[in-house]
Amino acid sequence: MSNEHLHAKHEAMTNVIYATPGMLPNRYVFVVTNLCNLKCRFCFQARDKRADAMRLEDWLNVARQLPSYARVTLTGGEPLMFPGFKELFVHVAERFDCNMITNGLLLDEQTIDLLLEHPKFRVLSISMDGLNNKSRGVSEGQWQRVEAMLRYFVERKAATGSNCVLDIKALILDENAESLFELYRHCVEEIGCNSFAFQLLKGSSMQHADVMYPFDDIFKESPAPVYKNFPEILRQLKRVREYSLKTGTKAFLHPKVASLMSDADIGDIDYINRRTFPQERFLPCRAPWSSIHINVDGDVFPCLAVPMGNVKTMPLEKIIHGEAFSRFKETIRERGEVAACNRCGWLKPAPPDATVLPRSDVV
Repeated sequence: MSNEHLHAKHEAMTNVIYATPGMLPNRYVFVVTNLCNLKCRFCFQARDKRADAMRLEDWLNVARQLPSYARVTLTGGEPLMFPGFKELFVHVAERFDCNMITNGLLLDEQTIDLLLEHPKFRVLSISMDGLNNKSRGVSEGQWQRVEAMLRYFVERKAATGSNCVLDIKALILDENAESLFELYRHCVEEIGCNSFAFQLLKGSSMQHADVMYPFDDIFKESPAPVYKNFPEILRQLKRVREYSLKTGTKAFLHPKVASLMSDADIGDIDYINRRTFPQERFLPCRAPWSSIHINVDGDVFPCLAVPMGNVKTMPLEKIIHGEAFSRFKETIRERGEVAACNRCGWLKPAPPDATVLPRSDVV
């Protein structure tokens, strides 16, 4: 199943869940560990070793509570640092469509073979931000090994007839602005990735964090980082678009303020490079109905790191249909987004001819 089909399937299910009271979400993000073997300066994760971290049996118990239509993302931190990763992966991948987000440093042939043995494993996503990934503190030797493992993944995928997608995710930085296209081309031509996603820096530390915040913090102004090299970033993205059209390879921009696979020019997207949140430019969000995160300590949160309840002490369904989650969803239903949604990758721009009324971000 291609990325486009997975996305279409998720969108269709999101619409059903939004319109059907009582349904559980369809996407579950397991933050299996907040530990990581890198210390990226732009990371919002705390990465502190926690005495209350979920153990393998805790995660298996969560997986047993998921609906049959669930899709599971295994992430971290670095998910391959979780001691029970292989056991958890097998349990999940035998039952649900799933994917993993990793920096790739701990991939080996045995792990790759295990991933590809399971037809329900749909996407392997690798995080990188430049050739050799130097912005993340990766040595040349480490990166050569990562590339070797990715090539092994592509070879084994072809040999086994797997439809699993190799996806590369790159965070856009001022430091890598001039090399975005070369990174994309290298990953397509030299590694053989199936899709590539460019992610703009988030506008709030509350987005997908491993540290919880008070509910009312979602309304506080959350300035997004402003790129100094935005004209160069736009130039590079236009080169990516031209290449993707020419070769048929898949490229995405998050938030999706422009298509990198369309005949239409990228156009003016300077509004996304502001500290303030241009909320009127986006459609109301439905992500809280379709997607939840389970943190390393068992805290459940939607997308913004506001605790809804803990799976170690409460059934998952009771948390999702509980008072805290209902309050969050009603807030998003009324407002469309809140201040902490600034530059979230899940934002969807309103069509040019649509009328999206300004909405207040203050209590």
